[in-house]
Amino acid sequence: MIPQSLAFLLTYKCNFLCDHCSVSAGPECREALAADHLRRGIEEAYALPSIRVVVFTGGEPTLYPDLLQAGINLAHEKGFVTRLVTNAWWAKTPEKAYHFLQNLRAAGLDELNVSFDDFHLPYLEAFGGEQNVVNAVRAATALGMTVLVGAVLHPGARIRTSYLRQIFQSAGIQQEVKFLEDFVFPLGRARQKLPAHFYISDPEKREQGACREAGQTLAVLPDGKVLFCCGHIVNSRAQAILTIDSLASGAPLPEIVARMQRNVLYWWLHLEGPEAVYDELGVEKRFQRKCEACFYLGTAYRRKLQALAVRKEEVFARWEGKKVGLPA
Repeated sequence: MIPQSLAFLLTYKCNFLCDHCSVSAGPECREALAADHLRRGIEEAYALPSIRVVVFTGGEPTLYPDLLQAGINLAHEKGFVTRLVTNAWWAKTPEKAYHFLQNLRAAGLDELNVSFDDFHLPYLEAFGGEQNVVNAVRAATALGMTVLVGAVLHPGARIRTSYLRQIFQSAGIQQEVKFLEDFVFPLGRARQKLPAHFYISDPEKREQGACREAGQTLAVLPDGKVLFCCGHIVNSRAQAILTIDSLASGAPLPEIVARMQRNVLYWWLHLEGPEAVYDELGVEKRFQRKCEACFYLGTAYRRKLQALAVRKEEVFARWEGKKVGLPA
């Protein structure tokens, strides 16, 4: 498995302080990815033909507009599809939204992902409220971008796909808009701020079995670390179990990916999922989502997990016997 996308978390800084934020982003955060790491990451990703998409996320990446625009421009020049994930605070009026996105479109932005739900709304109100989302979506579609609006749900949530369709229809937006719904993860700030009934198990039971997300996206964190997952534990104590290397070390990205291919935990998660790791550890632990399972692997069960490292060749041999297509 070679990554299909490269996600840059430009910063953990955010002008919102949403209760559900699994990466604990907020106004007090100050980290920002070094411009040189951003440039190197994109240029070296060009040597990995499987990577098609470069994502700019955070935190709120638009708080560093020069860094964002430079990244989009370089990724576009290298032929990648470019995607921005944002809370749309910048879209207070139709004119501001269009001007903001026009500049990014000129730099090469292809896709706009707006995060909007009951958690974001109280903070977005300070900039214009849900009209910001309408302004952003209208401007992006007018500029020919692919648009997705993502909502995190909880019991009794008002803002969900049906509500979003209605407000866009009322605004006269006829172009296709994609939607994504997910549930709250009991990680990051949500672990301290939200009651237990907000955490809903995945109705499709995706928490069991292989985690195909592992390795599908490489995540570059604000400090330059490169992880084989962009999931909800990237800014937690469990981060280390997903970390392959760091761009700050000078290691080229293709070399970092080659190292991932030799990482037994990556293969374990990708082929069998975290439940299989728990079985190997002899630990019975219930969890609602795969990211939560990895959080405990990287915290409460970290020492047990490290003890498995001596059995790396045994585990690889088991998978080779199943002809799962491990790298030579």
